[in-house]
Amino acid sequence: MLPPDLLQSHAQGYVDLASEVSVRYFCALKRRWLMYGLSALTMLLALIFGGVALLLWSAVPLISAPRAWVLVALPSFFLVVSGLSWWWARAQRMQPLLSDIQAQIKLDLQAIRQVHPA
Repeated sequence: MLPPDLLQSHAQGYVDLASEVSVRYFCALKRRWLMYGLSALTMLLALIFGGVALLLWSAVPLISAPRAWVLVALPSFFLVVSGLSWWWARAQRMQPLLSDIQAQIKLDLQAIRQVHPA
């Protein structure tokens, strides 16, 4: 039989490990959803600026518009930022939530089997 202090400290170790893993996981999840939100917002801005550019292009003669390249550049910039944000969010690898705890349990069971063979 193991002393109660050892069991209590071991259980506290599991609680600390679970707390650390959950904080890491939810931080990565928050970062991922923030990037998805940024991607959606910049896509919306690209659509809005693209529509305004289309309206200005149809209303203003291109001869009298010396900086007409801005009509294409501004929506394109937001479209590229949207695509990069989406790609970065998809590239974030989320490790399974309980993998560290399962690995620790396997190590503990292996140590118990070495001390107390069946």
